[in-house]
Amino acid sequence: MAIKAFLEQRQGHIVQSGIPQCSRPTIPGVMSQRACTYYGARWVLAPVRNSTHIVHAPADCAYYGQNVRKKNYLILSTDMNEKDVIFGAHEKLERCIEEAAKIFPEHSMIFVYSTCTSSQIGEDIKWVVERVKEKVQKPIIPVEVPGFGGFSQSDGHHIAQRAIISYLSEYCRKESTQPFSVNIIGEYNVAGETIVVKKLLEKIGIKVICSYTGNCDADLMQESTSAALNLLVCKSSGLLLAQFMREKYSIPFVDVSFYGLSNTINCLKRISKFFGIEHKVEMVISEEYEKIKDKLEKYKKKIFGKKAVILLGGSRIGFMTGAFKEAGLEICVCGSQFGCNIDYEAARFELPSALFIDDFNCAEIEEILLRIKPDVFIGGTREWYLAHKFGVPFLVLPQETKPYACFEGFLNMCEDLYKEILSPVWRLI
Repeated sequence: MAIKAFLEQRQGHIVQSGIPQCSRPTIPGVMSQRACTYYGARWVLAPVRNSTHIVHAPADCAYYGQNVRKKNYLILSTDMNEKDVIFGAHEKLERCIEEAAKIFPEHSMIFVYSTCTSSQIGEDIKWVVERVKEKVQKPIIPVEVPGFGGFSQSDGHHIAQRAIISYLSEYCRKESTQPFSVNIIGEYNVAGETIVVKKLLEKIGIKVICSYTGNCDADLMQESTSAALNLLVCKSSGLLLAQFMREKYSIPFVDVSFYGLSNTINCLKRISKFFGIEHKVEMVISEEYEKIKDKLEKYKKKIFGKKAVILLGGSRIGFMTGAFKEAGLEICVCGSQFGCNIDYEAARFELPSALFIDDFNCAEIEEILLRIKPDVFIGGTREWYLAHKFGVPFLVLPQETKPYACFEGFLNMCEDLYKEILSPVWRLI
């Protein structure tokens, strides 16, 4: 009876047409693939350079929050213990902030996170920050992200954006607008994407000032207020910031995706139209395509028509499904851990007849692999080994070695798909 009730609750989250039920708490008892709110905030803030990150929590939270997208970032902990939980630990946090400021004098700002334990006992980190601000003499930004503050990492993305907004509001003023300049918002330079996008935009005469937060520090944040345009790559981790910069600094923003040839070309045309430099774009597009076309055709012929399952986080299902479709894959199933209506609508536009699944779990993934028998599974690290146990090739995103953005990135993506799907090892299973 319990299983029947559970399956009935999941029906709306798994649909063959339209948009699945989404942006809802996980059904109690289900082993979700989601991460917590705190980790979502680390996803956005960890790459900010020249900054100290302190988590007011037991040591485990620091361990959990140090590795983001397979990169290790320095994070300090107040190491709360049983006595701290009973009697409070605000003095410990004060000492920790002061000591960290002395140990890392070169860092321009400090982020202080509160997680489940410190929030449950009512530790007021904003009050502590105000008490030590004058002693430390550098910006200290509180980030209140207890796991129960939301039902997925997506809520942490929003809280992290508000933390950046609070910093910009208090410390960054707009002095002038730099012509032909942009910021990229929601881009994390996982495997060098920011470098590739920056190089391509420079070819058409556009300067990238700051990439939030893949190439970001206090100085770049200050300079970012002088950009003429913001390019919004990921809505989940960038929309609030883009909207704030539009209202506060009068910087408009456009949605962009540099994944896939069509998306990249369309973005270049929209950006050049905004700046009135359309004449440069056609030549750059032609040059870039000529560089990759021979190899690209070779890979696309090999992977054309292969069945794929794509289970990714948030906005990625929207802006990457088009790229995989363009590579020639037949996408049978598409899903997300924490996608919202906008993400699923964008994905449904690309995939009118695919099965959509929201907040998927291991049992459902196993069932999909058995029924669909895909040629490749595209997902995150959590699903990697499960797919291999079923003998299914796997492409992990975010990827580890090469950028997938723009022209050369699309070639890298097709090459990796070719290597995964046609690897000789699968003949032995």
